[in-house]
Amino acid sequence: MINKIKLIFWLIILLAVAYFVSMNVQPSVSINILPTLKTPQLPLALIIIISMIIGAIVILLFAITDWFSFKIEKLKVIRQLNLTKNELEKCQKENEKLKKEVEDLKKQLEIEKNKQNIQVEEVEKEEE
Repeated sequence: MINKIKLIFWLIILLAVAYFVSMNVQPSVSINILPTLKTPQLPLALIIIISMIIGAIVILLFAITDWFSFKIEKLKVIRQLNLTKNELEKCQKENEKLKKEVEDLKKQLEIEKNKQNIQVEEVEKEEE
């Protein structure tokens, strides 16, 4: 939707420029590029069109640099995300391993408690 709005906006601007250019065909002007460098007499319409093209190229260059910086930042974020996912998987595996170890230790503790309980009962029976 936003792209359609942008397209309509730029078409309106181009129509306005085309209208302005068509109204200013008659005068010929010379542009001072440097103090000693001057263009030959050119129709004002041609100068307006050339100015628009140069402006579009400058805008395009800025847009491309922003696009490249966005892509580079996106790649960095994706790389960081993948590293974080790998670290999360590693931590989850370690967590499962530790849970299993805790369960094993609980079982061993129960076994040892039962052994101690049996030994205490045997000692009590012998004393009687």
